[in-house]
Amino acid sequence: MKFKAFTLSVILVVVFFIFYSCVHKSTVEPEPLPVISTTGVTPVVNPADSVCFSEQILPLLISSCGKSGCHNDTSRSAGIELTSYSTVKSTISGNLLMQVIQDSGPQGMPPFPMPKLSNVQVSLIQTWVNQGMKNGVDCQGPCDTTNITFSGTVFPVIVNNCMGCHSTTIPTLKNYNEIKAQVDNGKIICTIKHLSGCTPMPLNSPPLSACKIKQIEKWVKAGAPNN
Repeated sequence: MKFKAFTLSVILVVVFFIFYSCVHKSTVEPEPLPVISTTGVTPVVNPADSVCFSEQILPLLISSCGKSGCHNDTSRSAGIELTSYSTVKSTISGNLLMQVIQDSGPQGMPPFPMPKLSNVQVSLIQTWVNQGMKNGVDCQGPCDTTNITFSGTVFPVIVNNCMGCHSTTIPTLKNYNEIKAQVDNGKIICTIKHLSGCTPMPLNSPPLSACKIKQIEKWVKAGAPNN
């Protein structure tokens, strides 16, 4: 008799827990999270942070690399030409470009005795590569002709567009005094404006933008201060 009572108690407990679990178990399946396709989605880049190929990258590549005997349209050393967007994209990958300009050994570019690119220049090219090596043109925004200085306006233009040749080629343009000498003899304005009697500069490259020429002219007219 006691055994039957115990068995009945066990059965009742089991039934209770089965009933409890059935009552409290949700029968509504949660809605699945939506699947978002990323195919064809282009990352959004703040225009202010975008690197402009035509204004910032191409002049640097031509001045430092796209020269006779190196990577211009006739020499094409190692099959690489760095004179336009199409030739850059078709003859060298972003990874290889970064590898050679960061290599401090004999395989690094530009080769000795040409000066290596500065850390700032390498970082600029790296940013351009990271952004997809896009063909940005005319993307520098309004021309600032009010806050012109040698250190912040003029010298960066010389470094990126001229220093690849004129760090070793006479006349050298490595510092303020050397540049000022070319201002005083009239060669700077004559060459960048492609005036008669002067060799157009940058050599074998697109001319400086109208904005850059205007900025340099205004700096010269102000007395070419070392500011």
